[in-house]
Amino acid sequence: MRKPSLFRTSFLMALLLGTIFLIQACQKEYSVEKGGYSGTAQGELVDSLGNCKAPQIYGTYSVDTPLVTTKNYVIVNVNITSPGKYKIYTDTVNGMWFMDSGFIVSSGATTVKLKGYGTPILPKTTDFALLFNNTICSFSISVNGSATGGGSGGGGGTGTNSDYFPDTQGSSWTYQYVPKLGNIDTFTSKVVAGQVTVDTLTYSRFATSIGDTFYFAKDGKGTYYALSTVDFDYTFVFDSIPNGFISYPFLKDFANVGDNWTTGNYIGVKYNGQVGSAKAVFTIITKNTVPYTIGGKTYSNVINVQREIFFTPTLTPNSSSTYTSVLKGNSYYAKAFGLIDQVFVVTPSQSCSLYQTPVIK
Repeated sequence: MRKPSLFRTSFLMALLLGTIFLIQACQKEYSVEKGGYSGTAQGELVDSLGNCKAPQIYGTYSVDTPLVTTKNYVIVNVNITSPGKYKIYTDTVNGMWFMDSGFIVSSGATTVKLKGYGTPILPKTTDFALLFNNTICSFSISVNGSATGGGSGGGGGTGTNSDYFPDTQGSSWTYQYVPKLGNIDTFTSKVVAGQVTVDTLTYSRFATSIGDTFYFAKDGKGTYYALSTVDFDYTFVFDSIPNGFISYPFLKDFANVGDNWTTGNYIGVKYNGQVGSAKAVFTIITKNTVPYTIGGKTYSNVINVQREIFFTPTLTPNSSSTYTSVLKGNSYYAKAFGLIDQVFVVTPSQSCSLYQTPVIK
């Protein structure tokens, strides 16, 4: 079993650019100021099957604290059938409402940012009705905590997000390889602009100070996804990877200890000179029972997830294919702070650990 190595930056970035070019048409956003049409925009909030998509909700919401339109907002999905003037809004509940109006300049799937107004009155989960033309959807926000829904919470503090993998833009984590890998000792990962949408999930972009980029998403129901290879974050175990990524859940915060799940097959990887397929199996080892100290801080509410990566030298794997375990390790996720440690089962030992307390926006 080989030790994990750094991602090959130039190769990864080429793949990421190819991925972004393929799916960038799915991620569009328009502001109030754009105009040019005098008619009324036609469209709906639901997809072709009549389903509402979970919005992305940003900001912290506290009793007697006025909402700030640049920090408290909701990104909603809209399917526009005819461009023109639009107004998308919610009802007023618990002293708050969300609204945006302006012009949509093209047809198709897009996103619109609804700014938040008002001041929360009561500390409770608040349900909003979302209206556009003749369609109605809904979402919820928890007052005196972080927003809940398809996006991230947070909003100006350290550890203010309520889930196990914050993805608020501007949040950052500094990690350290122990021992260092090559010439790399510490590096920083930061959530930057440039979300991409694949199927029904919107992935936030995590860029590192050593030139790599990663994409992570969450469904608002406790499942967290990677758009990547099946490797651990910030490592690479295969000789080469195919020209593309797969989406898979890497954390389920509602799962019980002992629960496990398997990714789909990642086809076309090369390992020890053989081209075949890889997959990863995840298992919940402990959950919110053992405090974890790393980077000078002790974290409670930590989920320990074991990941084991398997390889088979075939491009058409099935139930009878023989898989070999190539790397096993444990990832530790702290509520409100995200990934705090990764420890790989290799000899000599290797880890990718938090170097200092992360900053969550």
